[in-house]
Amino acid sequence: MPPMDDEKNELAQITHHELPQASILDKLRYLTSKLRTLFRKQTQKPLNRKIVINSDPLTCHSANIHYKDNAVRTSRYTFLSFLPKQLYAQFSRIANLYFLFVAILQAIPEWSPTGQFTTIIPLSCFLFLAMSREGYDDYRRHRQDQIENNQECLVLRGVWTKTKWKNLKVGDFVLVKTKEWIPADLLLLHSKGENGVCYIETAALDGETNLKQRQALEETNSLLSSPEALVTFQGTVEAESPNSDLYNFDGSITFSHGKAFPLTKNQMLLRGTILRNTPEVYGMVIFTGEETKLRMNATKNIRTKAPSMQRILNRVIIMIFSFVMLLSILCTTMSLTWEKQDVDRWYITGFKRNPAAIFFGFVIIFNTMIPISLYVTMEIIKLVQVYFINNDRNMYHKETDTPAEARTSTLNEELGQVSHIFSDKTGTLTENIMLLRKLSVCGFAFLHDSESVSMMSGELTSTSTPYMNLHHENLIQSRKSSYDINIEQIEQKRSRKTSVNFSMIAPVTLSCRNSIDSSRSKVLSNLSTKTTMDLLNIIRHQPNTPFGRRARFFLLSIALCHTCVAERDAETGEIIYQSSSPDEFALLTAAKELGYVFTNRSLGSVSLKFNNIPDCSVTTNGDSVQSGTYQILNVLEFSSERKMMSVIYQLPDGRICLFCKGADIAILERLRSPRESTHRKYLSVDVDVNKEHSEDLYDEKLMLKKTKKHVQNFSTDGLRTLLYAHRYIDKEEYDKWNELFLEASNSVIGRREKLEKVAKLIETDMEITGATGIEDRLQCGVPEAIGNLRAAGIKVWMLTGDKRETATNIGYSCSLIKTNSTIIHVDLNVNLNEMLKRWLKDVSEGKVEHVAVIIDGETLMSIEKESSLLDTFMELSVLCETVICCRVNPSQKALVVQSVRKKLKDGAVTLAIGDGANDIAMIQEAHVGIGIAGREGLQAARTSDYSIAQFKFLENLLFVHGRWSYVRLSKFVLGTFYKCICFYLTQGAYQIFTGFSGSSLYEQWTLAFYNTLFSSLPVMVVGMFEKDLNEKTLLGIPELYQRGQKNMEFNMQVFLSWMLGGLYHALVIVLTPALLQEHFMGNLQAESLQLFELGLYSYTCVVLVVTVKIAYLECHNWTIMTHLTSILTLLTWFLFQTVYSYVYPINQPVYSVNGTFRNMATKPKFWILVLLIVSIALLPSYLIVIIRKMVMPSEVDFYQEVEKDEEQLEGLIEGEIDEKNIDEKNHDEMINKGFVVHV
Repeated sequence: MPPMDDEKNELAQITHHELPQASILDKLRYLTSKLRTLFRKQTQKPLNRKIVINSDPLTCHSANIHYKDNAVRTSRYTFLSFLPKQLYAQFSRIANLYFLFVAILQAIPEWSPTGQFTTIIPLSCFLFLAMSREGYDDYRRHRQDQIENNQECLVLRGVWTKTKWKNLKVGDFVLVKTKEWIPADLLLLHSKGENGVCYIETAALDGETNLKQRQALEETNSLLSSPEALVTFQGTVEAESPNSDLYNFDGSITFSHGKAFPLTKNQMLLRGTILRNTPEVYGMVIFTGEETKLRMNATKNIRTKAPSMQRILNRVIIMIFSFVMLLSILCTTMSLTWEKQDVDRWYITGFKRNPAAIFFGFVIIFNTMIPISLYVTMEIIKLVQVYFINNDRNMYHKETDTPAEARTSTLNEELGQVSHIFSDKTGTLTENIMLLRKLSVCGFAFLHDSESVSMMSGELTSTSTPYMNLHHENLIQSRKSSYDINIEQIEQKRSRKTSVNFSMIAPVTLSCRNSIDSSRSKVLSNLSTKTTMDLLNIIRHQPNTPFGRRARFFLLSIALCHTCVAERDAETGEIIYQSSSPDEFALLTAAKELGYVFTNRSLGSVSLKFNNIPDCSVTTNGDSVQSGTYQILNVLEFSSERKMMSVIYQLPDGRICLFCKGADIAILERLRSPRESTHRKYLSVDVDVNKEHSEDLYDEKLMLKKTKKHVQNFSTDGLRTLLYAHRYIDKEEYDKWNELFLEASNSVIGRREKLEKVAKLIETDMEITGATGIEDRLQCGVPEAIGNLRAAGIKVWMLTGDKRETATNIGYSCSLIKTNSTIIHVDLNVNLNEMLKRWLKDVSEGKVEHVAVIIDGETLMSIEKESSLLDTFMELSVLCETVICCRVNPSQKALVVQSVRKKLKDGAVTLAIGDGANDIAMIQEAHVGIGIAGREGLQAARTSDYSIAQFKFLENLLFVHGRWSYVRLSKFVLGTFYKCICFYLTQGAYQIFTGFSGSSLYEQWTLAFYNTLFSSLPVMVVGMFEKDLNEKTLLGIPELYQRGQKNMEFNMQVFLSWMLGGLYHALVIVLTPALLQEHFMGNLQAESLQLFELGLYSYTCVVLVVTVKIAYLECHNWTIMTHLTSILTLLTWFLFQTVYSYVYPINQPVYSVNGTFRNMATKPKFWILVLLIVSIALLPSYLIVIIRKMVMPSEVDFYQEVEKDEEQLEGLIEGEIDEKNIDEKNHDEMINKGFVVHV
């Protein structure tokens, strides 16, 4: 299909307009990219599926294939595919492939000096464990799939018949009763609820706990109300192709007579939801099985995350592998040299070996320097760490019954290395419990106090809604500019008849009330601050003044412009609002408190009830307010692109009015000119007002200026702002526009885009109605948590969709911005390139400190278009203390995280935390994603790596579990490589005595069990339970967290020091018994020391040295598990040798195992030599630890000793004692005493 005409024109103009200065090559590249894009557009499949109702069999209209069945499969394997898929998965790991290669080499008897099974048996054991765990997990998935697929529902087969879910087909009619799960994605045809309405619970789908309203089309609800009607119905449903979008649906239903009706998400019941508060509904299956939105979301591809420690580990493995190759080459060279020099010896006459056999023989001997058990053991350790995270009571939120939850074990150590945190604001830093705190109408601002208003109204309607304290100092203090009610002018006008008679307002004296805190009382008692109690007095006593009418119309707008649902509690009769938006809930609650009660939403109408408010059913102006029913004509829903929503009503007096609310940047550009609005027809019909004294109320230019000022001040006070506007529409204009709206609504392809274009046609020339400021309280402990995070060297960024002023104020409130911070405002009003480069130079040279960058989404979008500008901005940002990005959308959040992640040095870890669906992209983009299980639902939590209930729990998650996991895994990896180096280098040292023959010092089965039986437990215990510092110290001294950021526990320098220690221990263990056998050992078996005897000495010493080194010298936290596993390891070794010495065949030519250990163990000289060798090996390590702690103690050493003195530790944490003030002598004594206990 050729491109469309406008696309042809676009291509024709590219060279002349888009790339005037580009080279020919650049133009060709750009044209190629454009052509690819256009080709993709033209080759896209149609976005629809056509379902002919009551047609059998049903096939996919676009592909002419049968639709999928309704069975779901979350399992990954079948009985036949499990083994091949798992083998492929396991051997995709380079280490496993390497050991398989070694096992194959060992199968060649001439090449293997260690036997044929020393690698394949441990490898098989570890692969069996890994595959068994995966198999068990998949078996559980199979069981869950069977349970779900075999559930039953009622399907129309002439009569309602019970059918298993898995047997449902597209086009089936399904009956769902209350409290039943929706079995597939259904089109709602009929509901037994009032006006075709039903309610569904979507918690299992998107995590939101509030009920959602769905409503059948009026036409289908009335026509298809019985099984007989369903069976005989003829028509066609056209729907979008299966996709993962939970919040939108485009489709249409066409009746047999040809009339079509649009279908939206309001007619869809998705699989994974539960029918609530509705007797029963009829639905038709649209999507089944793997094509339901639930399953489409479950199979999305997201970025695979790997821990930064894995990169270091990969380098270590490559280095060890290279070392094995070099050592094998060296030994091969020495072997060939030895053979050449000693070729004339009688016992090797004629003996000739293949160099390849020699080389691969040494590769086999040294192969397990790369630990074969590393990955499997690490997985077990991480699962134990996850258990500790999930069961930490300090991260349990009692109010919401929400514990911390680790959804992956892969990234535990990453939690101990975070350098940057990217945080959402609403619901993450704040409570997401909204309350209307301020409103602006007619150029006057009012503070809303729900408790006071309720008391004044005689009904405490707000007691169920928690009060939110104001945080910022500016909000507590009286700010004359914020309220703009000039008391002096008002007092001068009191004697005259004015539109706003404040003499009738009751005085406000609330400072004595215990329920209101002192700061709140300070606001309310200030004479320059007016509250909504004053507003109510005006409305009740002067309802027909210009101000009274406008105020009442503003409150009416709040009560009408929303998409909430009103329900009544069955027991109390109280009205309960169901809303997916906390803002709308707060606004409706405030309107209810102010007397404008939204009572019911039915099919196409909204009902209001006025409490203690004059019902002006007959007025002469255009802003009449009437109680009763308001007919809904159209709803223009909110979207993140439009940043606004509108509802068009037919008022009780017959007029048509559009009510609109949204972000100020969206509303202000759609207002009519203030000059035009002063020529309204009804200005001259103001019977109750002296025009001379009320001109300011009709000066819309001045009123708009004041409202904009209020919005700015509300934002500065940290409030979330919304502007309200309205427009009266002529019947003729509405009818023409409604035709376009219905046409767009009936579109299947591109409906949302078309609806947005149509909305722009009507959402114009509006008049300002008022503004609201909604408070979202900071979560408990957020400022303290952020302060501690910054003390730990973590930079915290805030990414929010709020206004710049709101975001800045919250930045101050939560300690992101300090009073002495240098703030860089990045906006489009300056030359961005010059400004960024200038600040980058100053910041990088240290000329300014405590720098905070504030940027909005529009500016960020402009910066994104130029890669060089984006690089400069990121270079500057990563150097600053904090960055606040305001007015950003979800994709921009993800872009910021991605850019910083790529910009930071290797090993730096980013963390993103949020609670809403708009945070999912950045959570998935960061190295570690944290979801807040909050009031916006569980979408973010379910896609995150870890979830917590409150931001403050980040301290425990990072400082305690993150740091412990990092330290534990670091010591585990170091200990694992150390024990392998120590053991297998004894094989290399032994070659000195054998002419580099490639023979093994150890018998093959003893060799095979080293990593599994005789050295695994101590290092696993360190990986699971090590605590170099206790929880109190880590939380109280956040600076200790920086060791993880700097990779101080696991880096190449630390690794090499451990490996050198292993080399020294290997040399001591092999050379000492060999050199001392004549002088010390004597003749143990009436003959010289045999091969197996030397191996037995070496093996016993290795087990002892490795156990003591890992479990005691390098471990600070000695627990009962430390002692038990150490004793168990030694007992296992000695028990194995005792049994093995009995069962091993007699008179074997190489290894005289039978009876050897029994004989040696009865000789005191054996135990004395073992203790001597172990002492010689470990003494230097012991001395090095002592000298290091005495000469160059680290902060960890220091606090380990301080922990012994609880009072001193408490003083350091509280800041009552400075580290420098601790007496040096006492400090030295304390450290010296500590060695006896801890080393």
